[in-house]
Amino acid sequence: MDMEVRDFGSPYLKQLWEASTGAMVVCDAGRQILQINPGFTGLFQIPAAECEGRDLDELITPAPFLPESECVFDTAVTGTPISLATVKMKKSGELTRVFQVAVQVIADSGDKLVCFIFKQTPENSRQRATDKCGDSEILNSAFENSFEPSLYSDAAGNAVRANTAFHSGFGWTPEDISGQSISGMLIPSAIRPEAEYINAMQKAGRILRLRTTRKTKNDSTLQVSLICAPVNSQTGTGYRIYRTSSSRAQTTADVIARNDFRECPYPGLHTGMFFHARTDKNRTMEFIAPGSASYAGYSETELLSEARPYAAIILDEDRNMVLKAIEDSLENRKDYSITYRIKNSFGDTLWVMEHGRTYLMNRDKPNFCVGCVIDISETKTDRENSSLARDRIGKLHSVAAELQQCRSAGEIYRICIEAGQSILNGACTSVFIQDGHKIKQVASSGREFYDCDRECSPGMVELTLSTVSPCYFSSRDLEENFCPAGSSGACFRLNDKAVLQIISRSSRVFGNIDTRITELLLGYTQQALKRITLQHQLISQALHDPLTGIYNRNYFNRIIELEELRARRLGSCIGFIMVDVDKFKMVNDKYGHQTGDDVLREVAKILKKALRKTDTVLRYGGDEFLIILTRMTVDHCHRVETRINNAIEKSPGLHMSDGEKITASMGHAFWTPDANESIDEVLGLADTIMYENKRKKLGSTSQSNTRK
Repeated sequence: MDMEVRDFGSPYLKQLWEASTGAMVVCDAGRQILQINPGFTGLFQIPAAECEGRDLDELITPAPFLPESECVFDTAVTGTPISLATVKMKKSGELTRVFQVAVQVIADSGDKLVCFIFKQTPENSRQRATDKCGDSEILNSAFENSFEPSLYSDAAGNAVRANTAFHSGFGWTPEDISGQSISGMLIPSAIRPEAEYINAMQKAGRILRLRTTRKTKNDSTLQVSLICAPVNSQTGTGYRIYRTSSSRAQTTADVIARNDFRECPYPGLHTGMFFHARTDKNRTMEFIAPGSASYAGYSETELLSEARPYAAIILDEDRNMVLKAIEDSLENRKDYSITYRIKNSFGDTLWVMEHGRTYLMNRDKPNFCVGCVIDISETKTDRENSSLARDRIGKLHSVAAELQQCRSAGEIYRICIEAGQSILNGACTSVFIQDGHKIKQVASSGREFYDCDRECSPGMVELTLSTVSPCYFSSRDLEENFCPAGSSGACFRLNDKAVLQIISRSSRVFGNIDTRITELLLGYTQQALKRITLQHQLISQALHDPLTGIYNRNYFNRIIELEELRARRLGSCIGFIMVDVDKFKMVNDKYGHQTGDDVLREVAKILKKALRKTDTVLRYGGDEFLIILTRMTVDHCHRVETRINNAIEKSPGLHMSDGEKITASMGHAFWTPDANESIDEVLGLADTIMYENKRKKLGSTSQSNTRK
């Protein structure tokens, strides 16, 4: 195929072709390839000479993914851009995960063409769970989970295997179809010659699409759309898909949902600019949906050229913020949503909102992002009351100072909802968290003024947790009874498990200055929550032994005074058991320090399992452990020591490869509120008893040797 650029009369296609670093292909309305770029050959390893006039699906689409590919094509050819992550196939048969964009192109002749861009998804980008599977697992999953009745056939046209949808739709059981002729089972006698045509196309390596009739097990007939595809041209095996009237509706959302695909933000864009760009400082555009940049007054060709990179029309004050948001998205592998200003072709300032997803590529390929830019200038009016805005921002700064003083997440939630109600004029403000599979309301403000005995709009909370962007809704959008406090609302993610919901009396939620103040409030709240989380992590690290995961001596120093006060108040005693691993120095010297670490972890696990929830075990130092028993009887220590000795004796992890068994020595002592000894003295007594028991067990070796 000639690699010279053919623009087909589209004013921006030539520029797009030269700028794009992805694999590009242009097809006619019959899916026949008209033009490919070198990137297509590089990605799919198919020479240009083998592409011209071929059906695109025949070259790169695995058979179980044909319904999805057909849906993408049918959507794009109507003029609606579409993008999704999917699986395609190289010439060698190897599967590759790609990000795909498809859009309609109108040629000079008026013909509708479809332009595709494919970019290989690298291993370090965010992927679906199925992307971690092997090739055979991906194809098998797509086959088994498809809503389309599908089956494999051998070279003789006999059924080999069918999926659940086929058995359900046609009534045949797996035993019924095993080794049976597909034409004999499914094709009515009046159109039996059709089977020969299908087999011929299959052996020729061609995909066949046609409308026809098929029989069910009870001899009734179904009108179907049939897709036949070769699986292995050498053996003649094939794959057939019957799209019946009872099959699920073939919409973009259905295809993505049933195949567990992640869809790019706003795949069907009707307003704003749908784009595919590099993440460099110029934000070099590689693709812009036809006609979508008109809101800014520029043509696609202008924005695709290096003479006017997209970053150049972003206001200087906002440009670094935009680039930083995209850089953070690349680093965190999360979608981004930003609001900023641009200059249109007439010199006017427009407010725009950009939603997108970034993809981190390999070193030899530029990183890129896909998303859309929407003009929100109408919601940014110049009639804002500037004095009111300054007053609200001043209050928000006070809120930020309070949030920095908070010591718990609950306190942060309380301050956040109170600010949402007072500063943002919310009628009712709440914080919800996800606890397992349930959504719980953990804080609210304003509900006491309304006849409200339920958690408002939990469905919108769940939706917000599963997406990145805020969710705006109104009473007319929801089938459930709406909150009596207002007529509309919005949900914002605070973190992976928490959502801030604000119910408003206004039918238009968060226009004008409200958007910026909300962003600031969310930022302050999220920063405070991260601080609390970090503090808890640091405290946990300071009080836990990193090797065994149990408490350390710092924790003992922190709680022993509290335990003493509790024992005095209740008149109960505290038991202390010192545990020391026998011949631990020999274990390290003979078997290595890794084995020594494994022994300590196993002993810690046994000790923790042998205790009640009210008791505590901690690593006291080296190979020595301390058990604290509270509210106990005198003979309880003996029972605990017996339980521990039995567990150590039976533990496979403490039996060395040469038959050596690891044991432990123990000693215990008690402290009571009326005792003359201090707790430190009681601990010393337990330690002395433990080493005396160790000496008796191990013989007459010196105390210094028995200690390690």
